[in-house]
This record gives sequence, C-alpha cells and structure tokens, in this order.
Amino acid sequence: PPVGDGFLAIHPKGPAMNHRIALLALGLSLVSLPGFGQGLVSSEPYSDNPMHGVGVAHNAYAGCIAANRDAGGSYAQLLAYRCGAPTDGKPEEFVRTYDELAKKTQSDPRLSMAENLRGHRASFGEEQFSYFEDMDRILAEARNADEADEGLKKLEAQAVKDLGRKENDLAVLGAISTARHSLELWTKDYPLEPTASGRAFPWLHVIVADAVGYVTGTVACGGIKLCGYINAAIQSVNAAFNRK
Repeated sequence: PPVGDGFLAIHPKGPAMNHRIALLALGLSLVSLPGFGQGLVSSEPYSDNPMHGVGVAHNAYAGCIAANRDAGGSYAQLLAYRCGAPTDGKPEEFVRTYDELAKKTQSDPRLSMAENLRGHRASFGEEQFSYFEDMDRILAEARNADEADEGLKKLEAQAVKDLGRKENDLAVLGAISTARHSLELWTKDYPLEPTASGRAFPWLHVIVADAVGYVTGTVACGGIKLCGYINAAIQSVNAAFNRK
C-alpha cells in the first residue's frame, strides 16, 4: 500500500518510487542553485560545473513525468501535483505558465541544437554559441552513447575552464549539464528503442530538445533557472514519447 496521501503518496514498488524519493531530497535543495544537489540522481558524485544542479533537476523531474505518464493530464500538471515541483503554493498558475511556455519553446526535431537556437544567436557571444555547435558535432559523430558522453564530458570541462560566470555563460553550462544528464536518463534509466524510421540513436533528438528547452526556458523567464530545467523536463518527455 502507498505511504502518505494524495500526490505525495509513495508506493513501495514501481519506477515512480525512486523519483519521488529523489524529488523529496531535491526539493530541500532547490534554494541553493547553482550547484545544488551534487550527485543526486546522477552517476557522478561531484562536478566542477556550477550548473550541475540543473542537469540533476532535469533528470529527477523528467524521470518523474515518465514514471507517471499513465496518470493523465499535462506534463505540467504531473509536475505540480505528482512530482513535487516548486509551485510557490499556486499549482494552477504553475500549470498555466509551463503549459504555455512548453508550447512556445518547443524545438524542431528536424534541426540541430544550434539551428533551433538561431533566434537567440544575438544573445550569445561567438565563444558561448560555439558550444551549442560543438554539442551538435559530438552527438552527430558519436558511434554510441558512451562515446557521446565522453565527448560531452570533455566539452563540459573545457567550458567550465574557459567560460565566465555571467548569465549567458551559465546558460551554456546549464545546457551542457542538461545534455549530459539527458543522455544518461534516456540510455540507462529509460532506454529508448530505435524508431520505425530506422533512427539508430533515438536519444539524439531528445537531448537536443532538452538542451534547447533549458536555454529557451531560461531566456524566456529572464535568466530564471527554474524555468529552464522545468521546461527542459517537459520538452524531454515530449520528445521521447512523441517520436516518429
């Protein structure tokens, strides 16, 4: 039997349990972004990326949505009522905000990360934007998930070393963290099968949707990281379960 009442109930069995436990811990750590929750819902005990926390949050919330999809309702509703997302006591407003944001910022699966972010090109310096292009290259050239992860890990280390800590620098670092965690989520926790179209690596366009969702969500909310990783989680599950 479940422990607790309503959407906070924790069932002893099933994939939702681990995500609810993780989200309870995550909720206690949200106030310390960037850098919160080092190692939580992640295979890495520590990261030098000050935006490591947004990738952790992405996986916790996207994983919870995936585990609760059969409950019905929009993904924003699942986040508000089943996944413990921070609604500031206003779940209905949260749902309206993120349902609308997700619709406005949905990426085009036919385009690369850099192409999807072309409309925001003026907001980033040449070096900053080059990291989106580098992520595209790494994902396109990877022969498997491990190779993609290794490439993203090296790129993250370079970005941590070379980028500053201004708002747009942090947006890039957050996008890389989101991409790395998304790769882990959709190749290990919820491995995606090849589609009828023969896409060899079905997680490729999901990672693009996630990273783009983080950047566009953060930009749309004036730099608020919460908007970035909540939007990325919604875009993630949308891309994963609406594939062609």
